[in-house]
Amino acid sequence: MKGLKFLLFLLIICLLIVLFLVPFYYSDINTLIKDVNEGQRTFSSVWDDFRGYFKHADGWNLLGFMFLAASIMIMHGIVDYLVLHRLDRFYRGQFYWDGFMWFLRRQLSLLITMIFFMFIANLMVDFYSNIRIASEPSEIIEEKHTILLLGTNKFLQDGVSENVYFTNRIDAVVELYKAGLISTILISGDNSKKDYNEPRDMQRSLIAKGVPAALIKLDFAGFRTLDSIVRSKKLFGLKSLLVVSQGFHLQRALFLAWYFGVDAIGYEARGNMNFSMFIREHLAVPKMLLDIMVLNTQPAYGSTGVRRKLNFGQKDVVLMSFILIYFGIAFYVSYDAFDFGRKDAMEEKPKPIAKRRTTKAKPKRTVKKKAVASKSKS
Repeated sequence: MKGLKFLLFLLIICLLIVLFLVPFYYSDINTLIKDVNEGQRTFSSVWDDFRGYFKHADGWNLLGFMFLAASIMIMHGIVDYLVLHRLDRFYRGQFYWDGFMWFLRRQLSLLITMIFFMFIANLMVDFYSNIRIASEPSEIIEEKHTILLLGTNKFLQDGVSENVYFTNRIDAVVELYKAGLISTILISGDNSKKDYNEPRDMQRSLIAKGVPAALIKLDFAGFRTLDSIVRSKKLFGLKSLLVVSQGFHLQRALFLAWYFGVDAIGYEARGNMNFSMFIREHLAVPKMLLDIMVLNTQPAYGSTGVRRKLNFGQKDVVLMSFILIYFGIAFYVSYDAFDFGRKDAMEEKPKPIAKRRTTKAKPKRTVKKKAVASKSKS
């Protein structure tokens, strides 16, 4: 039974990764539901999209998945040991009740594990990126830089109200231009619809503020941050960038640039997050890690390049051995978390020792010998 529960947990790990994928490959889960209800998407098309996410995965991604799964299992075991063991007192020794408590405990454990995983992922990305983000032109080395301006919508969803993120990114590029720090500007944004063109809108705004049109190049297929970073290197041949966007967006952009071999620093445009954006941005980091570790996600137009296959050379064997050892440690750490009920309830109670049947020795009857008075004949 315990082994089956552990296999169930591995299945839940896979489902957890699926749950990461579905909301973030659409703008959000509400958009997906709306598209399905309006007939723009069908469940079969969503399933086809989901299968398509894995078509570029290879042996390296399998190792990445094992590393990710092992990390989640270790977190799960630690959470169960440090926090959820307090639920032991609610077990009653009844099969259905204890089964419900076990299931509830697994769900709580996965929820806490997921939050902890997101925290660690964001901590790692923030630690790498924040020391590479400048907020003033004086913090940047005085030389000519190639700017990658990440696109966004000029207006809010109502189509009228100004998007301050758009305006502030334009102002940031103008600041760098006036400081003499720009050689070329590549604007990478979304032009997936005929009446929606982020790069063109940004180009017009920059020219209106005095930036020469000759400095500006446009990438109309920067649908996502990953697409913009990969295409800047593969299509435009840029290996050193000064990326301009809001600080919370730059963290992911700079991490992706490091992963894909682009030497990049960031320049922070003004603009803070509201609460919903805070949640969405910090959920986007685990999705980014899934992109590069598990799925080998490609840009919509273009490619990240051919990767060499895993082989049995010394370097790859050592790496595979370390990941297998790490996975084994994770298996050991999280295995004890799958006890069904309290440990003391699982252990077989010792049978009471049968009392030996002792026959009480009957007290010896003392036969009182009647004193026979022998009459002595006189």
